[in-house]
Amino acid sequence: MRNRLFIILLILIAFVVHHEWITNLSVLTYGDWHNQALETLKQFVSFPFIWNTGALGTVDIGVSFYPFNFLSGLLAQQGIQYGVIERALFMWPIIIAFPVFSYLLIKKNVHNSVAAIIGSFVYSYNTYFSEIKTGHLTLLMSYALAPLVFLCFQKALEKKDIKYALLAGVFGFIASFYEFRGFYILCLILFFYFIYYLFVIERVKNIYGFIKTSFFAGLPAFVCLLLNLYWLLPFEKTGVLSSNIIFDRSLFGNEFLNINYAITLFHPFWTGSKTAIFVVQNIPIYFWLIPLFAFLGLFLNRKNKNILFFGLVSILGIFLTKQVGHPFIDVYLWLYKHFPGFNAFREASKFYFVIAFGYSILIADFINWIWKNWKNTKWQIIGKYALTIAIAAIFLWNTKPFITGEIATLFVPRQIPADYLVVNDFLLKQNDYFRTLWIPGSSKWAVYTNDHPEVNITDIIDGAWNYSIKDKESDKITEAELSIDSLTFSYSSNFLNQSSIKYVMVPLEDKANDDDFFVYGKSRQYYINKLNKISYVHKINIGTKDIVVYENANYKPHIYATNNQELINKNQEYKTVNFKFVNPTEYEINLKNIAGPTYLNFSEAYHPSWKLRVGQFNWLDVLTKKNYFLPDKYHFENDASLNSYLINPETVCKVSNVKSYKVENGCVRNKDGSYDISDITLYFAQQSYMYLGLIISGGTLIIVLCLLSFTFGRTISSRAGFHFIRHERKK
Repeated sequence: MRNRLFIILLILIAFVVHHEWITNLSVLTYGDWHNQALETLKQFVSFPFIWNTGALGTVDIGVSFYPFNFLSGLLAQQGIQYGVIERALFMWPIIIAFPVFSYLLIKKNVHNSVAAIIGSFVYSYNTYFSEIKTGHLTLLMSYALAPLVFLCFQKALEKKDIKYALLAGVFGFIASFYEFRGFYILCLILFFYFIYYLFVIERVKNIYGFIKTSFFAGLPAFVCLLLNLYWLLPFEKTGVLSSNIIFDRSLFGNEFLNINYAITLFHPFWTGSKTAIFVVQNIPIYFWLIPLFAFLGLFLNRKNKNILFFGLVSILGIFLTKQVGHPFIDVYLWLYKHFPGFNAFREASKFYFVIAFGYSILIADFINWIWKNWKNTKWQIIGKYALTIAIAAIFLWNTKPFITGEIATLFVPRQIPADYLVVNDFLLKQNDYFRTLWIPGSSKWAVYTNDHPEVNITDIIDGAWNYSIKDKESDKITEAELSIDSLTFSYSSNFLNQSSIKYVMVPLEDKANDDDFFVYGKSRQYYINKLNKISYVHKINIGTKDIVVYENANYKPHIYATNNQELINKNQEYKTVNFKFVNPTEYEINLKNIAGPTYLNFSEAYHPSWKLRVGQFNWLDVLTKKNYFLPDKYHFENDASLNSYLINPETVCKVSNVKSYKVENGCVRNKDGSYDISDITLYFAQQSYMYLGLIISGGTLIIVLCLLSFTFGRTISSRAGFHFIRHERKK
């Protein structure tokens, strides 16, 4: 009963701190945390797909987020607005999970409710978590679940109980699909604890004990692996598991982090008021009390093996969070280059989590010690209350800007400007496929769907169009100038046409909603003046007041045919192609009246895994049959870095008798000698591995949930039987 009251108290405090997330249901956006249109979210109510149609298309490294995207889509289909969706899946769980789960873990290891409350404050309201609360909610959700995962893992090893091992796997999976990098760090802590438990706490002395403990430690990892196989398997097959835009970034932020910021658990951008990104702040003197109290908790309880573990975790966190600062300045860089998965952390601030995790236990155990030992004299009693209140105040003071609203960021209601409602309605009413190009960047309020992907000019300059402007002295002009100049080349119109870009748009200078793209570089009018001079696009009026829209009337369809190979310096006629969009990784195509070799063009970024199948198609056959697709020699990357295929009907249709009109592979030879090919599938081959992984992951989830239902049902029955017997004996 006492525990429940303390948990309710912690939740009430969290409600007060995050009152803006509770009392107001407006959309909240800031930085990388964007609004999602309901039409966009509804697309997620389907299987996960390895290919993302955004921009010019790419392998979707965000597909690991599929579970909460799917839930978002379900809520959107019910007409629930995004302001409620983001609260239901992120903000409200964060409010409850942080104080409750950290309290339960600390209480289990410290055995003092008051100390557990203070430890919960340390974990929930340190400056790092407060700072990322302004925009990195996926990461924050992963950190919020971490104490629960560790608690289940710890109980699994101690009790050798399969239900706790399964729970650790399931909760670990939830933490992983919110943010895999946060889960990766948690896995390092869990592995460290397993080794520590094996040789320090349990002191295994025989092979049977080693195998038994290893089983209960390995089962959560195995369950979590199988539950994540739906994206791990296709990622491994496409090569993005080891090389992607997250892993390929260079090290960043060396000037922001050092051992002083790490040891004091102080985020370098924390001001105690509105956040100051990339502006390093001085460490307040009183923050040096935090490592002092943590060290005292470790020193005074050094004989407690569990507390010693959390002390080692804190030291590890400090060492990693300092990044390349002294001492041992080269270690982080070596880990970044050589340790598997470590290159996901191009800056070390995410390891603040490790420090907070360790400090929350150490400081709680310091409180536990003084409450046990300072009770004999008046001054000891006064001292223990004073220290407890002082430590609580250090961390609760960090909540002030959230309560007052001065933190702004995700604690300020936003309203979508009317112009974007007009633009979104204009786009969604059109049924044909096209892309919209936003200069200099796309707004967080703009709608995008599989039929109408959005493209930022910087995305394609740095990607698909990069080679075409590599000879330009880009180091002598600004990024704004480079962006607009890329539309003025002699071949720029062909680039837009072949990329299916129908509209070019200039967004608002929306400072009120933190959606201003003109802070850096040129003014908004600069872009408009330049676009007005480009002849192949013309300004149209769609009813907006300020957003400027230009139409490219000569854009080409998503899939089309040409007699000759597509070139960016030559505009040629094209033939429309009948095709059906099945999903982002599959299209059904019908070709009519093909008289000779024809080029089939597909305006998605080139990837060798885009294959053509002529004849009956089955996704499972992709995994089991060789030479299932058109040979790769007929698939090539065209000038616009998009996909083109050479279709020779006599080869594709396997013509053996020129006098017969019945030809193989769903082909029909017409009387004029041309061919109709009615059974072509354009398919991203690695999607089959996602389907296979999804079957394994889904099956694993069903089995685990059944096992948990059985074990918990048996436990409840046993307890009920025990209480019944005891009651009968009393009679």
